Amino acid sequence: MTISANAFGQEPSLSPKMCEEAMEWWLDMQEANFDSPAQAAFMAWRGEHPLHELAWEKALALGEQLDALRTQGNPDLARQALLLPSQEGLSRRRAIKGLALLLAASTGAWLSRDSELVSRMSADYNTGVGEQRRVALASDLSLELNTRTAINARATDHRWHLRLLSGEVLVNTAVNPALFIETAQVRAQASSARFTIRQFDNGSTQLAVYRGSLDVIPTQASTWSTLQAGQLARFGPLGILDQGALQASAPAWSEGMIVADGQPLQAFLDELGRYRHGHLGCDAALANLRVWGTYPLADSDRVIDAVAQTLNLDVQRFTRLWVNLRPLPANV
Repeated sequence: MTISANAFGQEPSLSPKMCEEAMEWWLDMQEANFDSPAQAAFMAWRGEHPLHELAWEKALALGEQLDALRTQGNPDLARQALLLPSQEGLSRRRAIKGLALLLAASTGAWLSRDSELVSRMSADYNTGVGEQRRVALASDLSLELNTRTAINARATDHRWHLRLLSGEVLVNTAVNPALFIETAQVRAQASSARFTIRQFDNGSTQLAVYRGSLDVIPTQASTWSTLQAGQLARFGPLGILDQGALQASAPAWSEGMIVADGQPLQAFLDELGRYRHGHLGCDAALANLRVWGTYPLADSDRVIDAVAQTLNLDVQRFTRLWVNLRPLPANV
C-alpha cells in the first residue's frame, strides 16, 4: 500500500472522522473482549482506504509520542490521555474526541515521525511493531525483517541493491557478483555471507557478521574496512564508532528470543520496547540494575513481569501502553 505526497511534498492530511475512527479502534483493542469478529471488522476498516492505514499507524505512534510529554515534565497530561475512559470517569465519546484531537495535532508539527511513517509504509518490504517477516528475493538471497523495519530492494545488471530505511534485517546471501546494501551512514557489499544490519535512531548503523565477510565504507569516508565472521561494529558516517565479538551463531530475535547478558535495566527495557507500543521504562534510580536471562519475545508483558520479579520491583501499568518499573512500595 503506497501513500503519496501531495504537490507540495506534504503528507496527505487525515480528516477528523478518520482520526476518531482510528482512536475508537485503538480503545476497542484495549478491551478484553476484542474477539475474532471485531478483529475482522478492524482489518476490513484498515483496508477500506490507504489513509485508514496511515491513521492507524499514527494512533499507534501516539502512545510513543506521549512519552516525550512525560520526559518534558508533563506526566499528568500523558497519563490522562492513555488511561481508559472508565478509569477517569469520562464518557467513551469524550475520550475518543480528546484522543482524536491529539491525533489530528500529530499530522502537523507535534508528531516528529510523520515522514518516517510514510516512507516506511511505502517501502518495498516493511514490518510493524513486534512483527517479523521473511522475504525470499531469490533462491540465493533471503531477508528476515525484525520489528519496525523498512527496506527497498532492486536488481540491476544481475546485482542486488538494498537500502535499509529503518530497523534491522538479517541478510543471507550467496549471490555472485556482490550484493550491495546501504543505510544513511554506510555502504556494504558481500558475495556470500550471513549478517545483520541495524540502523539506530541516533544516526549510526551496526553490522554483525555470522558467516562469510562484509566490506564496509562509511558514507563520508574513503577507506573500506572488512568485517569477518564473528565480528560486529557500529559505524557513523565518518567511520567506526565501536566494535566487538559475537557470542552467538544467529541474532536472538531471529529465533524469537531476547537476551540480557548483564545489561543495565533501562537499556534492556529500551530494547524490549522495540517490540511493543507505548512507553516502557523504569525509575531513574533503577536504570543501572543489571539484567540477566533469555526471554521469549512472543509475550513482552510476561518478560516485564519476570524481570520485575527477579529484581524485586513493582510494575505500574496505565493500560498496556504505559508501563513503568519502580521499587516495591514497601521499599520506597
